[in-house]
Amino acid sequence: MRAIKTAANRALIKTAEQELGIACKILEWEIGDIWGHVGVRLPNDKGIAVQMFRRAEEDKRDWLVHFDYNIKKLSGVGTPPRESVIYTEIFKARPDVVAAVHCHASTCVAMSLADTPVSCVHMQSGRWGSGVPIYPRPIYILDQDEGADLARVLGNANGMMIKGHGIVTVGKSIDEACFNAVYMERTAKIMAMAKLFGFKGVPKDFIEQLSGSKEKLLSRGKRMPHSSEWNYYARLIKQGKTWNRGGM
Repeated sequence: MRAIKTAANRALIKTAEQELGIACKILEWEIGDIWGHVGVRLPNDKGIAVQMFRRAEEDKRDWLVHFDYNIKKLSGVGTPPRESVIYTEIFKARPDVVAAVHCHASTCVAMSLADTPVSCVHMQSGRWGSGVPIYPRPIYILDQDEGADLARVLGNANGMMIKGHGIVTVGKSIDEACFNAVYMERTAKIMAMAKLFGFKGVPKDFIEQLSGSKEKLLSRGKRMPHSSEWNYYARLIKQGKTWNRGGM
């Protein structure tokens, strides 16, 4: 029985590592950042696996490392990221979160400087409600206290902005955390452009109507293992293709 369980765990880890690689390729192209990373809980919450979007050195293997909640390396390439506490402290505070993304989405950074949170303004942004939390300190998240404070500000949200720094998004899967990051940056671009045309923000009933319509839409379809967006990009990656960065 133990051998079966161990084999099952290895299979889960292999699948998670493959999905980390897919997410990193999607986010490198969509966000335009090589220094971001994606993390996921290991089976039975025995630690965390994190992969960087891309290593700067082309002749090196992808930076994929496993570490425990004390940030002790368990296996893999490289060392735990300097901001590993983003993952350890959010995963401690949010048992519902399976995966998280940290990256430096430029439009979100600009909006954070203006204290303007990404919010629900279009059909794919209902996940942000009336606005994501903004962590007010423009710092790297390097020690346990900073990580715990970040997790406190995140609360139960799907994502947040770190002022002058970047974003963190979370999800019940790598797929969900990945596309929360993609759509946070896309929404920030839409909001920034809309402000040029006099956009002042959406009324409360806009969010209620959009959320209700989205629930109605989802109730008419089957739940799939992965989102349509994930399947689309994963197919492109498998075919060795690239795409236009930051496309709407």
